Amino acid sequence: MYLINYKRTFYVAGMILCVACGNSKKQQQQAAMMGMKPTVVAAEVVPAVYTVSEKFPATLVAHDIVQLKPDVSGYLEAIRVADGSNVTKGQPLYDIDRSRYTAAYGQVAATQQQAEADLAQRQRDYERYKSLLEHDAISKQTVDQAYTAMLTAQANVAAAKASVARAGTDVNHAVVRAPVTGKIGIVQVKVGDVINAGQTLINTIVNERPMFADMDIPQARLPEFLRIQKGKGGDEKFFIQFGDGTRYGETGKVLTINNIVDPQTGTVRVRLVFENKDNMLKSGMSIVIVMQYGTPATQLAIPAKAIIQNLSETSVYTISKDNVIGARDIVPGPVTDTMQLVTSGLKAGDRIVVEGIQRVKPGDTVNIAGPGAGAAKP
Repeated sequence: MYLINYKRTFYVAGMILCVACGNSKKQQQQAAMMGMKPTVVAAEVVPAVYTVSEKFPATLVAHDIVQLKPDVSGYLEAIRVADGSNVTKGQPLYDIDRSRYTAAYGQVAATQQQAEADLAQRQRDYERYKSLLEHDAISKQTVDQAYTAMLTAQANVAAAKASVARAGTDVNHAVVRAPVTGKIGIVQVKVGDVINAGQTLINTIVNERPMFADMDIPQARLPEFLRIQKGKGGDEKFFIQFGDGTRYGETGKVLTINNIVDPQTGTVRVRLVFENKDNMLKSGMSIVIVMQYGTPATQLAIPAKAIIQNLSETSVYTISKDNVIGARDIVPGPVTDTMQLVTSGLKAGDRIVVEGIQRVKPGDTVNIAGPGAGAAKP
């Protein structure tokens, strides 16, 4: 009797416990359903002043790069300058054997003397015949023939003088002189080597002061760089950055902008100039041009991690006052540190999603972590 009552009591108690457990789980599920809004970190878009550093790949080009090739042929007789020396325009650098050119000069000089003597004789004959014609002592035909002979002699003298000038040029060009002022490189031939006119490269002279830096910019930015070239830009400064990340001490300026757009790349070549006072810059070096400038105080920027890139479209997730997610296309500008400048698409006071982008989509209502709206400041 007592055993039966105990079992019934245990059964009733178990039923009550199960009902209570079921109610607890249902309440937990309902509570969970009410709190399933995703949580994101937001930032408010505020205007500020930013220092922008844009980078452009560039190549250094010397002011003058002159290849020394002889104008005459022969064997190299002497080297007058050491490799790597600074040379001045007109300075003798290399001697080519001139014996054949000296001999040729002597020959054409003698021919000139003969032509001049013949011309003198023809002139005397013409003057004499012309005097005789005045007294009807000679035929006019004879005078005309004398005049023609004199003109022919004059032409022979002119041709002889041209030959002498050419031979004299060959003699002078047997000494290779510096066509420009600059620094000479490593000689490519040795004394005794036979060099050919217009073919053999003897050496190269480079004038590295000033030094040019050529870079390409998008054609859309051509008006901006034209203003900079004319001195009507802002506070833009141009630096050279080497491969190890260090910057060259001097700043450059826009010297010229090419007059054509590359149809394949849609870019325009811009040439900067640097004084290169310490001769650290060498022609042919691959460097990076850093264009640094400050923005107006009204410039908007957002953290770079807030950017959503989809093919050719750039957008961000915005947050309404009711904490509802929306999508907004933007036009990005340059990047400064971790901030992405925005050209259009946002306005001051907009809230954007900075963290948690992967957990939300447009139309979702979200919770905002932290203070609810951090400022998107640099």
